[in-house]
Amino acid sequence: MKKFFAAAIIAIGLIGSALAQQAPAPAATPAATTPAAGAAPAPQHTGSVGDRNSVYTDRIPPEQIMTLDANGEKFLARHISDLSGQPRGAVIILHDSAQNPAWPFTAAALSDDLPLRGWDTLSIELPAPDIAAQPTNANGTAATPPPAASPPATTAAPTTPAAPAAGTEPRVQARIAAALKYFSDRRAKNVIVIGFGSGAIRSAEFLRVYATANSGKLDPIKGLVMVMPLNKLTGIENDLPKILPTTEAPALDIILDSEPQTKAEAEARRRAVLHQRNRSYRQVELPPINLTSDAQHSLMVKRIRAWLQQNGSDKDEK
Repeated sequence: MKKFFAAAIIAIGLIGSALAQQAPAPAATPAATTPAAGAAPAPQHTGSVGDRNSVYTDRIPPEQIMTLDANGEKFLARHISDLSGQPRGAVIILHDSAQNPAWPFTAAALSDDLPLRGWDTLSIELPAPDIAAQPTNANGTAATPPPAASPPATTAAPTTPAAPAAGTEPRVQARIAAALKYFSDRRAKNVIVIGFGSGAIRSAEFLRVYATANSGKLDPIKGLVMVMPLNKLTGIENDLPKILPTTEAPALDIILDSEPQTKAEAEARRRAVLHQRNRSYRQVELPPINLTSDAQHSLMVKRIRAWLQQNGSDKDEK
């Protein structure tokens, strides 16, 4: 396993090495509630859209904040060790765009719950995706306005680990590799990668690159969980239906709305892996997250926890 892991880290390191000195994107400016007449606006937490975002660091215990290194670039992570005394494995959590490692009801809900069930969790900070370039006319004006629902995007990652590329996504891949190295150095045998939104396609792309660098092997990674995944991120060459079949990692695909576009994208992912008959791939549709309920006891958290017990753990929950 060390041989496989070392090869992957070297390969992914080459992707991000040219960008190690790149200055981080600025942190997001918190939004504000509507103030009473004559009152100053009250800031509200809106999350991270860049690196080294101090917005969330005062909202979690300092002992949970740690710094990791990805090819010389420092970044923050939220780490909570197994609190149960019966370790089951490790989880790397990737937040969605415009969120952060302690975002309520998503990354934070898992970080608060899973350590109580035997999981060592590491929720890492990710840079915001780059905004896709707009086509322009001869006079320099935009040819067509971007669609309102289009997600932020990034510049293309290479199809082979050895070819460096500019943009955000090689840095993202290096950060996931650093998180995996953190667990590998501690001899973790079961590592699950969980991604929300843009973090889901980034997770799948990492597994693809990692497997390519290791002759198809994924150890110590045992599975992938995707929550409301984006099928396309401009910085990643292939879309998610093309990325998913490149490995046979057990996968849980969670959908949180019933919009026609969401269902069509989910169906494209499901069809993409139908030929992998020996692969464990489960797609489930759940109600939207209820922001007024207890985040740790949401149906999403329960479903992920049950899937981890079945696919990523050495032990049966007691």
